[in-house]
Amino acid sequence: MKSFFNLFTNSAKELKSVRCLATTGILIALFIVLDTFSIKIGAFAKINFAFTALSVVGMLFGPVPAMLAAVAGDLIGCVLSGQAPLPLLTVTAALEGLVFGIFLYKKEKGKLAVMAVVARLIDSFVINLLLNTWILMSAGFMSQTGAQFVTRIIKISIEALIYCPFLAAILPAVLILYNKASAGFAKKAS
Repeated sequence: MKSFFNLFTNSAKELKSVRCLATTGILIALFIVLDTFSIKIGAFAKINFAFTALSVVGMLFGPVPAMLAAVAGDLIGCVLSGQAPLPLLTVTAALEGLVFGIFLYKKEKGKLAVMAVVARLIDSFVINLLLNTWILMSAGFMSQTGAQFVTRIIKISIEALIYCPFLAAILPAVLILYNKASAGFAKKAS
């Protein structure tokens, strides 16, 4: 249990790093850009890779910066799109960052791909399917019919089939590139 709490304290300490703040800022901007480009599939489904930026923040800096990045990305995205933010959806965005941070922070390359799939499945089926669906239905943005819930299950299942292998492949590559870039910057600084 102590190591679980250390995860948060170590992650919070990352916020003191200029590298963390700069990288997270860039990834928030990437999140917002990727969120505007979605591939629509039918009336309800869309493929959107914005979560990738949050997963990278979680992998590199942990749950605290990932939660802050998710909230910032959600709120800035709402402002830019002209939509009023829904506070409960902002909370679920923070939960998404939390999940990515808990499962991906300081994972070695071998475990990283597996943890990426686990984190994405939790995000897909717990946060998006259960929480977001309940919020959207409660707020009147979705009808409370079983047919719409089944459609949403199918949509999220199809997305998971695309997102899980994508994340498992991309995160180890991003970690290698980040570590090489960090080593290069450290060598130039000295």
